[in-house]
Amino acid sequence: MILTKMNVKKLLAGIGVLLMLGLTAGCREAEKYSLDRLKETHYRMITGKQLPSAEKVADKGQAVDESQAGKQEEPEAVETSAGEAARESKKVTVALCFADQNGDYLKTETREIVMVPGLARAVVQELINGPQEDGLSATIPEGTRLLDINIADGLCTLDLSSEFRENHWGGSSGEILTVYSVVNTLTQFSTVEQVEILIEGQKIDTLAGHMDLSVPVGRNTQIINNNQ
Repeated sequence: MILTKMNVKKLLAGIGVLLMLGLTAGCREAEKYSLDRLKETHYRMITGKQLPSAEKVADKGQAVDESQAGKQEEPEAVETSAGEAARESKKVTVALCFADQNGDYLKTETREIVMVPGLARAVVQELINGPQEDGLSATIPEGTRLLDINIADGLCTLDLSSEFRENHWGGSSGEILTVYSVVNTLTQFSTVEQVEILIEGQKIDTLAGHMDLSVPVGRNTQIINNNQ
C-alpha cells in the first residue's frame, strides 16, 4: 500500500494522540493507586486495623492462617484444664493420730488426702472427721469445728470451737490423748515444732483440768504405740 505524505502525517498524529491518552490514563491510575495506599496507611496508623475494603480483599491464605491461629488456642485451654485436674487429683499420704482400742495410747492411721493449699488445715479436718480403720477411736469431741489455723516460726496456733471443751468426755487420760492427737498430727510437718490451742480465739489454761495448755505443747512420741 502506498502512503502519501498526508496519510503519514495523519498516522503519526493519531499515534501521538493515543500515546498521550495512554500516558494520561496511566498517570491517573498511578495517582489513584498512590492515594488509595495513603488512605489505607493513615487508617491503619490511627485505628490499628485495615480499611474495610482492604479486609474484604485479604488474600485467602491470610484468612486460613487467622482461622488456624484461633484453633491453636483450643489445645492450650484443654491442656490447662487437664493440668488443673491433675493437680486437684494429686494425693499425699498423711499420718493421723487416734486413740487405740483400749484408750491407753495413740495409734497412727495413714490416709491419702487430696493435696491442697493449707494442708495442715485439711489434716486437722480429717482428724475431726474421725478414724476410718477398725479398732481406733476418735479423740476430738463431737461438734468441734476448726475456726482458724496459722503457722509461723515453728508454732502452729490452732483455734477450735467451744465444743472442743464443752463436749469433751473428761479424765486425765482422755485429755492427754486428745491434746497429743492434735499435737502429734500437726508436728509431722517440718514447719511445726509446737502447737498452741485456742478456743473461740481465746487462750485456755487446760482442756479438762489435768494438762497445762497455757503454753505451747511439743511432740510426744512416747504416747504413740503402733505395735498393737
